[in-house]
Order: sequence, then structure tokens, then C-alpha cells
Amino acid sequence: MRVGLLYSLGPDCSYRNALEQIVEADRLGFDSALFEEHHGTLGAPEVAPLAAGAAARTRSIRVGPANRQLTLDFPLNSAEDYALVDIVSRGRLIMGVSAGERAEEFAAAGVPWSEREARFREATDLLRTVWSQSNVQFIGEHYTFPLHAEGARGWRREPFKTPFIDQWRRGQITDAQHLPLLPRPTQLPHPPIWVNAGSRAVIEWAASRGYHLLVSSIETDDEVREKVNWYDSALAKAGRDRSEVEVALARELFIAADGWAARDKAIPSLRARFDALRREAVEERAGLAAIRGLTDEDLLAKCALFGSYDEVLERLLRFKGDVGITHLLCRMHLPGRDHLDVIESIRLTSSMLQTRLVA
Repeated sequence: MRVGLLYSLGPDCSYRNALEQIVEADRLGFDSALFEEHHGTLGAPEVAPLAAGAAARTRSIRVGPANRQLTLDFPLNSAEDYALVDIVSRGRLIMGVSAGERAEEFAAAGVPWSEREARFREATDLLRTVWSQSNVQFIGEHYTFPLHAEGARGWRREPFKTPFIDQWRRGQITDAQHLPLLPRPTQLPHPPIWVNAGSRAVIEWAASRGYHLLVSSIETDDEVREKVNWYDSALAKAGRDRSEVEVALARELFIAADGWAARDKAIPSLRARFDALRREAVEERAGLAAIRGLTDEDLLAKCALFGSYDEVLERLLRFKGDVGITHLLCRMHLPGRDHLDVIESIRLTSSMLQTRLVA
């Protein structure tokens, strides 16, 4: 099981501190650092600069968005921005994408909330197409590339001719039926795409495409098992090998030599986070554990990892063995938590958990 970090950096957070924490995690061998995207108080509205900044200051840790909402603008914008992040990071981008979590964000962008999943599926396929193909055309129900392309729905490459010259260098862009994305990402055929485990339809679609899966930190242990089972069944139905994909789980993490000390550390920060989520509760998000009426104690027990080293390790090994979780994203940077406390938690996780989980 690989271990990484997860950040939700709202407008009141210290981006400098977060980058310093990621530098320390990179030094200690953590695998990833992903950033949640949100418009408002729960995250940053655009995390590509954060990912690029983290990449420029580190050597090996993988970086990227945890939940890029591709449909809030034209998906080609995300494809170009994160291709640059992949280049700056020398091929260390993880592209986490989400169908959307907050209706108000879609209303502000003028995108119909009811169309979010259909648009998301199409946008994600468009992203993969332009990252992996050159001189390509994509025609869908919601998105077309190039914008003036004509033809049947689907994607197609321009017939190959020698010598190969991409359309941008040929000129005549205004009426071109095929265009490449430039610059291209470093990773081939494209950076890994992690789909957030929203509805069952999205999870099964992601498995059918061979995309990786990321399960939210506010799903209970039972919900995690259910969603991973849907994913595994759809993988098998599509004839895909489970060993070829990552199944990642996000969790708030608090560890200490003494389990009660970890609990005392966890409660204030978790209560602040869950209270913020409850204030934003709407009918469309009623499936989330944090707004379904669970008590703080239930949320702590079912949606967070806290306790002594051995207690947390035992629970993670069950996730690894029984559910098949291959990647743990630890949310350590939480409201009210001191920067040096987060650094210490990163070091404890490295020394007491990471080496035993990777083995």
C-alpha cells in the first residue's frame, strides 16, 4: 500500500506551510500529494499552480488534483494546464477527476447540475484522447474538439501521412478538422486518471474504461467496501485486471504512541471539518456520511484513522487485504492544526506506518 497526502486548502490556509510539508514528505519517501479543488471555503478553486509549485520543490513525490471538476469549464483548458504540470514534475502527475460534489459550484459556472455525470464521462474521455493522440478529432454530445469539427460522434485520428507534421505547424487552424494538444504530457500514453467514487454509475463506468478509483474520506468503512465491490465487479465484467489499477482511499489520520492521545488530538480538528460540511448540506449530497446524521463519535470511528501505531496499522492492513486498497491518502492538514504538528505527524507516519504498509 502506497502512502500519500491529501490537502483541502481554503482561502484562510497557508499555502507556504503546505508546500513545506510536502517537501518533508518527499524527503521521507511518501508517494503522492493531491489537492482538492473547490470554489468557496472548502478548497482552492484552481490547484494546478499548487501542484506545479510542489513539483518544482520536490524530487519524487507524485502531485496533482484530487478532484478536478472538468465540466466547470472547457475540458481542454484542464488538459493543457495539467500537461504542463506533468512536464514540470518530470512525469509525476496524478490526475484526480470528479463528476462534481456541490450544486452551487455548477450554478455559479452556468453548468446544469442534472447533466454533470454525462458531461463528466465525456470530458474525461476527451482528456484522455487529446493526451494520448496527435492530430485528433473528438465529437460528443456536450464537447467538440476542434470546435468546428464535423462528423459522427466519437474520436478519430487524422489519416497518417509521411512526413508527419502536426496541424499547428502546418497552419490553417481555423478550418482544421483535427488538432493536437501541445505541449504533450511526459507520461505515455497519458498520466494516470483517478476517478472519484461518486455514484454507482460513475464507478462502473470508470472500471469499464480502466481508470483508477479514489474513495472519499467521508465514506464509512462499509461504504468503502460497497463501492470497491462495485468497481471490482465492473472491472471483471470488462475483462480488466485488478493489478493494473490503483484503488485509493482518503482518510483523516491521527496517530500517537498512545491511542487516547491521538483521539484527543483528532476530535477538535475533525469536529471543525465535519461542522463545515454539515453547514453545506444539501439534498444532492445526502449520501455522504458526514451529513447523514452520524454523531461525531460515529464519524471518528467510521470515517477517520486514529489511535496508536498498532491500532491504525491493523485497520489499514484489513483495508489492504480485505478490500484491496492500494493507496492511502492521509489528510493531516485540518482546521486548527499547527504546522509543526502536521510535520511531526508526517514523520511518525513515515517511521511507524509507511515502511510496514509498503512491505
